[in-house]
Amino acid sequence: MTDSRIDRRTRWRGAGLFVGVLAIIGAGPAVLAQDGGSGETTGGPLLLRPPATSPSPVGPAGEAEPVLGAPAVAPVPGRARTFPDVPANQSPVREGATGVDVNALRTIHPDSSGALSLAGGGFGVETWKGTPRPLADALMARLPVGTTSPAMRALMRRLLLSAATPPEGEAAPGSFLALRAKSLAAMGDLGGVNALLEAIPSPLTNDELVRIEADSRFLANDNARACTLAAGQIGLGDSPYWQKAYVFCQALADQHDMAALGVALMRDAGELDVAFFALVDALSVGHGVVIENLPDASPLHLAMARAAKAQLPADVVASNRPGVLQAVATSPNAPVELRLEAAERAEAAGALTVETLRQLYTSVAFSEDELANPLSKTEAETGPLSRALLYRTALVQTVPTAKAEVVVRALELGREGDRYSSTVRTFLPVIHEISPSTVLVWFAPEAIRAFLSAGEHESALDWHELLRGDAMFNPNSAAIMNELAVLILLAGLDERAEGADPVLERWWRGEGDAATGDAAVLFTLFESLGAEVPTPLWEELLMDAPLVTAAIPSPAHWSRQAAAAQSGRVGETVLLALLSLGEGGPGQANPVVLGHVLRSLVAIGLENEARAIAVEAALATGL
Repeated sequence: MTDSRIDRRTRWRGAGLFVGVLAIIGAGPAVLAQDGGSGETTGGPLLLRPPATSPSPVGPAGEAEPVLGAPAVAPVPGRARTFPDVPANQSPVREGATGVDVNALRTIHPDSSGALSLAGGGFGVETWKGTPRPLADALMARLPVGTTSPAMRALMRRLLLSAATPPEGEAAPGSFLALRAKSLAAMGDLGGVNALLEAIPSPLTNDELVRIEADSRFLANDNARACTLAAGQIGLGDSPYWQKAYVFCQALADQHDMAALGVALMRDAGELDVAFFALVDALSVGHGVVIENLPDASPLHLAMARAAKAQLPADVVASNRPGVLQAVATSPNAPVELRLEAAERAEAAGALTVETLRQLYTSVAFSEDELANPLSKTEAETGPLSRALLYRTALVQTVPTAKAEVVVRALELGREGDRYSSTVRTFLPVIHEISPSTVLVWFAPEAIRAFLSAGEHESALDWHELLRGDAMFNPNSAAIMNELAVLILLAGLDERAEGADPVLERWWRGEGDAATGDAAVLFTLFESLGAEVPTPLWEELLMDAPLVTAAIPSPAHWSRQAAAAQSGRVGETVLLALLSLGEGGPGQANPVVLGHVLRSLVAIGLENEARAIAVEAALATGL
């Protein structure tokens, strides 16, 4: 007979009560000794620290692995006011740590908490002034957290970490904070999640916040902290999530009889998580298990698989969750090709440090033949292994010309795989080792584009000067100069103040009809940043360009974004701008949408951020 929904719920509640009682009398891990292991219970809120009886996290030398965060995008020089950025793999500036008065927040409210003050890179306490709470909640829940655009991710991260008075409107305390933490977790920004949680002035009481922290700890291989959280939640409700987490923690603590009891109760209640049950069994019997399918792996699944030394199946990288991909990339229980694929995607999404990706590249073993003929090898095969081979080759290559050839091939593969900016970041130290010289003038265009993509403008200008000098005698270099001049100007680096008119005119004449599609993007970008595109160029483009159909935001979205920017509602404007660009980012956005977004950001003083988005869009066209 099929159980009714009410019956199942009743049995879950009974299971939770039963396991909770076991924990209280000492059968479960990490629930006694809230004072750190003395045996006394404080009666107060759960302290977020691992007690002495907690199982040790699984990691090198018995230590938890560091939380990996998202690299920040370097700000673009310009006239607009700037907000300092804080790399995700460093400790952010907390309110009060830089002389900022925390009393500047209008009300003492848990949702006001944030890891970034205005001086430390945030948007200020009035970020949400004028934005109604229901609208902010609805927009926040739809953030394009999976985008690979560095400029968008930097804006998103700063918005979510900013210490600010919450939007006006009735809501449960801590719910806006939980929404921000949930978005950071969805981005795979574990460093950001931890920074936001650490900024909360009082212990966590919001169940969703506790679960977000537990997931982040499981992904970071900090099982001790996650188990402490699970022990504190197990008696508070009938959540299947906490039941599973607690059973895993019992298995880690060698309390296999109690774990088996918990499994039996879950099976009886109708739980169908096959992978979870198999991993609990593997931890109990002490030998490996084969997981055939895990396309929607959870942080708990990955923590269990790592503890059980169970090899991850190939479909684990089917996940689009950056945090999951980051965990797969750093898991020793996955094949190297699987780890490389996950690592590249996680780094591109900002969830994995580029240094970790480089370390993975250098850990791959290649044959002598592959190392001797890397360019031939990558002509026949593409993918993560090819990029790893090229990186290894570039590191050991001592001849500058040969090193440059390897970099060019790697960047080509990056473009083909839609991972250009990630490839640039990975190879950046190698590119820095190649000094501008007349024999390498052919490499100048690639170097300039790479440094502009990475936000390293001084290095881009060094190569630009080399190209400028060669262009005086070399017609080919002169043509390339005209092509790259628009990128230099767009990035705000036109040090000779020539202006947009002659630069765009020369570019258009040099590119001809082949530039019609690129011109629509380029002209829109320039005008949105305040430059005037000559009217004759628009007229010629109008005569040549076909009519196109494109998706744009709804009229309500469009109108609200313009009104928010005009009124200086910073948080709302940034939210709407990010939603307008979507997961595809600047490289896939329609020129009309791009223009609207850039104008909105410039209106609230974020010209530098607008330029970073514009450069991304221009590079994506192939300029």
